[in-house]
Amino acid sequence: MISYNQAIEIIKNSIKPMQTSEVNIRQGHGVLAENLISQSEIPAFSNSAMDGFVINSSETKQASANNTIELEIVGTVFAGESPPLNNSSFTTFEIMTGSIVPDGFDSVIPIEQAKIIERDEKKFLVINQLISKGRNVRLSGEDFNPGDLILEHGSTIEPHNMMSAIANGIKSVKIYTPPSIGIVVTGSELENKSGPSIENTNGPYLEASIRRLGLSCEGQFHARDDKIEIKEHIEQCLALGAKIIITSGGVSVGKADFVPAVLMEMGAKILFHKVWIRPGKPILMAIFPSGQIVFGLPGNPVSVAVGFRFFVSQALRLMQGQSIENRMAAINKMEYKKSEKFCFFAKAHTSVNTRGILETKIMSGQESFKLKPFNQTNSWAIIPEGMDVIYADQEIEVVPLNMGENFNP
Repeated sequence: MISYNQAIEIIKNSIKPMQTSEVNIRQGHGVLAENLISQSEIPAFSNSAMDGFVINSSETKQASANNTIELEIVGTVFAGESPPLNNSSFTTFEIMTGSIVPDGFDSVIPIEQAKIIERDEKKFLVINQLISKGRNVRLSGEDFNPGDLILEHGSTIEPHNMMSAIANGIKSVKIYTPPSIGIVVTGSELENKSGPSIENTNGPYLEASIRRLGLSCEGQFHARDDKIEIKEHIEQCLALGAKIIITSGGVSVGKADFVPAVLMEMGAKILFHKVWIRPGKPILMAIFPSGQIVFGLPGNPVSVAVGFRFFVSQALRLMQGQSIENRMAAINKMEYKKSEKFCFFAKAHTSVNTRGILETKIMSGQESFKLKPFNQTNSWAIIPEGMDVIYADQEIEVVPLNMGENFNP
């Protein structure tokens, strides 16, 4: 039996990053395998932040309520067009949002604030105050300059990141090839047509969790408590190219717990089996000569959730060039006692108080078969080994219920 931290070290030493591939940025959901660096100024040209009138602010230095300045309106600047040339003093152009600011001009008066007069069949903009330079103008390079970091290696590409990349003219990006995953759920009692039966919740949970991370499931199989069936389905996952195979059930010490023996018979090396955690103590990790990884999770639903969240998900991060997930500190709101030996992953509800500090409440119903508390859970509270009680108002480490999300209400 090893500690959770020892298990994580074994995972870190056993997992190698996936190969990389070049993909179109528009289909580039994944984890970056490179830094994205800006090659140009964004905006590429100074442009108007709104509809209005573009002026030379230096010509308004003497403007006041008692000394108005009149600028002749000599044309219009539209977005997507080259700006007109104009060397005349005390003139202005009507300008549309996003249009290039013509040479010799540096500020924009919003159309809502513009006072227009007509005289001798000409139109004039009346200014009665000093206009500051750069007003309502987006300057060239104000957002990005050459050499600026757009997105760091190991970052997950999100839609808002895509906007920055495309704005910088990036057409393709290098990402880690997403690892594919296979699932083998064991248990003769699952959906048994000839005797007592329970629903298979673990398979759908694992597949949904995998897809939620933007990864593909190469197959979800069910095997009865039979060594031949278990082996056949693991072989199917291997043949389909699954980089990680997740099994549930069959990893403890019962007479029908065949997964460890099957893996060894197939030539896999057991890297660890049984960890000082609750729930999920019987968890195992194995590796085939091909480098394909197996995580054997216990059969109870919450043990499966813990195994996926704190073991499989961390391995998936490492495969995609990321580090082990960081935890956050929160204030525990209720005293909770546990066995000192185990690292305990507790269903919890975490929220931000009025002072902006995370607070967490450990839920009742921590048994590994109880699913009802999950409906009020948005996080996991981690009580480490060597601690038999966590007191109210004591600091505790927490993570969101699912990797990559926030503490949803």
